[in-house]
Amino acid sequence: MKKVILALGVSALAVSLNADKSYADSSAVVDVSALNVRSGPSLNYSKIGVVYRGSSLNVIETQGEWSHVELNNGSKGWVYSSYIKKSGSTSDNSTTYDTGVVNVSYVNVRSGAGNQYSVKTVASYGTKVTLLNKSGGWCNVKLSNGTTGWIYQKYIDFGKNSETNNNNNNTSNEFNSCNGKVTCYANLNVRSGPSTSYSIKTKLTYGQVVKLIDKSNGWYKVSLSNGITGWVKDDYIKITTEDVTNTGGSGNNSTSYRSAVVNLAYSLLGTPYAWGGNGPNYFDCSGFTRYVYLHAEGKSIPRVSYQQAEIGTFISRGNYLPGDLLYFATTGTGKTSHVGIYVGNNMFIHASGSASNPDKVKLSSLEGYYGRVLLGARRF
Repeated sequence: MKKVILALGVSALAVSLNADKSYADSSAVVDVSALNVRSGPSLNYSKIGVVYRGSSLNVIETQGEWSHVELNNGSKGWVYSSYIKKSGSTSDNSTTYDTGVVNVSYVNVRSGAGNQYSVKTVASYGTKVTLLNKSGGWCNVKLSNGTTGWIYQKYIDFGKNSETNNNNNNTSNEFNSCNGKVTCYANLNVRSGPSTSYSIKTKLTYGQVVKLIDKSNGWYKVSLSNGITGWVKDDYIKITTEDVTNTGGSGNNSTSYRSAVVNLAYSLLGTPYAWGGNGPNYFDCSGFTRYVYLHAEGKSIPRVSYQQAEIGTFISRGNYLPGDLLYFATTGTGKTSHVGIYVGNNMFIHASGSASNPDKVKLSSLEGYYGRVLLGARRF
């Protein structure tokens, strides 16, 4: 008898969820033929009912790609956010929501409202977005290609459109000043105007961080710490929260030194591994690092990996810079048995392999295995 009553109760709930009532402008509307309502924000939670296209929902909160909603009968549950839209939206994709544009060079569009969520795509400066929802400083938006996702609110200017932000009269009043990091491995020209037809005033090196004060037609205007201003192509700049690099620096910690080390390391990608290889046609791990430091800036370091890990200045994790030597314990002994060169963005280049299983010079991440066996870093 209890099972019969329970079944009837679930059936009655499903019917009540589908009631087609009028809804206020602030409510959301089901935008698919049938939408499951679940007891929690995941497919792992049980289905507690179904609502159909046009049914009214009041969005209470969002969590990741899910919305906590209240139905017309007062019941509450979770639905997938991509399948609902604000009341008043029409089938031709017009909407009553606010629109805005991305105000930084590139920004990650994530699957949920937080940096811990995966990146679905990347939106560039001037991309027009439609606001769907907000949660904790994050905006759930829809891009012009139909992709939906979450962008941190400060990276969107609302009340503007892409045509206004991309015109040639773009001034620093329309551009939010921020820091940018050089991403190209060759020296980046700083020109007197936003075009290759203008003269070169100076050059930037890989990893250098500069102040961005304006943007025009695919070019950033930069302000350097030594007082020089000029224009660089936005293709080679990534928005960052890192501090501006002191362009007056010199010596082994300067960006020119680091750029030379990283550039040479990248140029050797794909070179075959061979035990005892010193280059340039074959390398083992320590032969590779020794070759790069010697030929990039004339720095002679020991030949063996554990000896390389004992010279220079120890650098704590989280403070690595491109060009630093990384050393690892890959044999299970806890002692240095492998080395590589850090190139930024949690990546490093190394000659991977062994005498019995040779590989090549390759780019690897410090996430996963190599992050677990990493012992430290040295700066020369």
